[in-house]
Amino acid sequence: MFDAVRLSIVLDNNIDNKNSMSLIIINKFFQRPIFSACLCVVFLSTAVAGEVQLEGLDGKQHNFSEFIGKGKWTLLNIWGPKCPPCRDEMPDLVQFHDAHKDTDAIVVGIAIDFPSYGYANKKEVIEFAENFMIDFPLLLSDGSITERLGLGRLQGLPTTFMYSPEGEVVGTQVGGINREIIENFIKKHEKNKKPVNK
Repeated sequence: MFDAVRLSIVLDNNIDNKNSMSLIIINKFFQRPIFSACLCVVFLSTAVAGEVQLEGLDGKQHNFSEFIGKGKWTLLNIWGPKCPPCRDEMPDLVQFHDAHKDTDAIVVGIAIDFPSYGYANKKEVIEFAENFMIDFPLLLSDGSITERLGLGRLQGLPTTFMYSPEGEVVGTQVGGINREIIENFIKKHEKNKKPVNK
């Protein structure tokens, strides 16, 4: 029955609003859409993210949802101990976390191996964390983590995702980042979010 109709699903990410995507079901026989809807990527990635469990440096499994949508900004940084730009940005991430953790934002790190993108070496991550005095949560994974979290394919290291206090992904940075960029992004996002008084 479905073979005669030949339906296919196309996810279109090439639209202006990066927080949504189009879902179009196309009738291949007639080459035209028969159903179209707009989906919120943020909703999908938050739902998927909540189901992902990762090992922490304490050896325990942590549900990723422990860290997002708790009324604070969450900066998710995917990095590797042997990745040079990851090493360069780490002091800024530690400073940002220390300055904001008690008020409005936290950093969560997910370590993977570099350059293989394989599963992180726990011993290397612990040594790195001690050397850089990292006090934010560190979890272990591999290069598939962004797909498991519903964030698409990992494009490089470091990669940073910004979750709003409501748990929505509102920003992504592939490559190094610093405290000033993060703080300016939050200020700009909060300014644009405030309702305009008439």
